Amino acid sequence: MIVTMNETKVEQSKMYVVAVSGGVDSVVLLDMLIHGAEEIAAIDPDQLIVAHFDHGIREDSVNDAEFVRGLAKRYGVRFETERATLGQDASEEMAREARYSFLRQICKNYSATLITAHHQDDLIETMLINLIRGTGWRGLVSLNSNSRILRPLLNTSKNELIYYANEHDLQWQEDSTNEDTKYLRNYVRHVLLPTMAAKDPLVSMKLLEINEKTKALKIIIATELQKIIPDEYEPVISRYNIIMWPEIVAKEVLYSMFTSLDPSWHPQSDALQRAVHFIKTGQTGKRMEVGKSLMIQIEKALIRFKKP
Repeated sequence: MIVTMNETKVEQSKMYVVAVSGGVDSVVLLDMLIHGAEEIAAIDPDQLIVAHFDHGIREDSVNDAEFVRGLAKRYGVRFETERATLGQDASEEMAREARYSFLRQICKNYSATLITAHHQDDLIETMLINLIRGTGWRGLVSLNSNSRILRPLLNTSKNELIYYANEHDLQWQEDSTNEDTKYLRNYVRHVLLPTMAAKDPLVSMKLLEINEKTKALKIIIATELQKIIPDEYEPVISRYNIIMWPEIVAKEVLYSMFTSLDPSWHPQSDALQRAVHFIKTGQTGKRMEVGKSLMIQIEKALIRFKKP
């Protein structure tokens, strides 16, 4: 039997890892998954694994782990946790990589799909963060559900989650680091977005509209790329084509090639720019490392993509 979770199919015979920090977002998500909600069908607790990662950034973070352990016990769900010692100076990227490394491992252990509590406010914040980082148009639609990660709350606002928590008498933990604007996401949340909203109260709605339009554009671009790059292909492409295509097209093709070979890497515009320049100007036999695990090599009329 199959149920629907925000347009993503959920198999009732499969295992699911739910990332639970102890904050209101993930506490609400877990409750919805257990009891069901308007857009989330209930899942048998035997199919769920609650996963909690303690970054070790705060001294009292161990309390969050114990709180989530208690939640899992109350709901009758398996519990997995890991503690790191990243320290107070850990960057957002370091914390994110450590957390997802843990979550991916738990998913692998159980042959499970990950479910996270990212919501509509997170989507808007991520759009602005990626614009700041220069990730290009893909950064406007990077937060979504896919075959590896389900994000059923993307159409739900933070205020709606808090309302649900209060209506159902749910308890949650407050993370003091969420107020620290040295972290880019917190700066966007507490400073940038409120400033933008003061100038234009409709800014969040307009950003969501841009997100929808970009998703439609993404489908069109993917369709056009399929005409250039077949589903089954050798990791080579014509150097002449890269030279002759408009740069924006060449960069899109390279992005598709890179992420096909290394799905964990999402190259930013500057990396694609360097790759295009190398292909256009490099001599035959020359190699260039791109990302952490890929290399491009010029072979006369062809460009070969491979791992070092």
